[in-house]
Amino acid sequence: MNFISPLAVPLAAIMLLLSACSSIQTGMGSDKQTSELRRVVEAPIDVSISNTPICPKPEIVLTEPTPIYTAPEPFSAKLYFLLDKVEFTADSELESQHIYQEILNRNPTEVMISGHTDTSATNAYNDALSRRRAERVKQDLVNAGVAADIISISSEGEYRLLVATPDETVEVRNRRVEINLR
Repeated sequence: MNFISPLAVPLAAIMLLLSACSSIQTGMGSDKQTSELRRVVEAPIDVSISNTPICPKPEIVLTEPTPIYTAPEPFSAKLYFLLDKVEFTADSELESQHIYQEILNRNPTEVMISGHTDTSATNAYNDALSRRRAERVKQDLVNAGVAADIISISSEGEYRLLVATPDETVEVRNRRVEINLR
């Protein structure tokens, strides 16, 4: 009794389909004249590169090209001042040298410095003090080697507080200079 496995027919069909993905060449028998044009026209055909359900195209993975220019990461810093002075706090005095060196390393095209104060004096006095603080940091940067023509300063006085406080309040985090690079 001949017994054919129920899996034999589907396996044979799968084998036949898979063999269709192999390279198929057109016949160039010895009875045909060969010429360069005939070789080009009757070149071997690779069915496996076609996109069919039987022979899917291999997945092509594209990689990102290396960018020509990468924009530097944004940089900003704050330096804090003693009450009613143009002198840094002890921590900011130490940190200022690291900040100035970082600015030099980044070679910016624009440096923006804005001076701020707390609310412990009059508006007019605070405007002038915040201007002097910004000018001090600008001069430090110029002394460190940053070109003066790329540095702009502004004085905000007590109008843009980092920590909201009522008038006549001493707050060291409001007595600052903010530095931003482009």
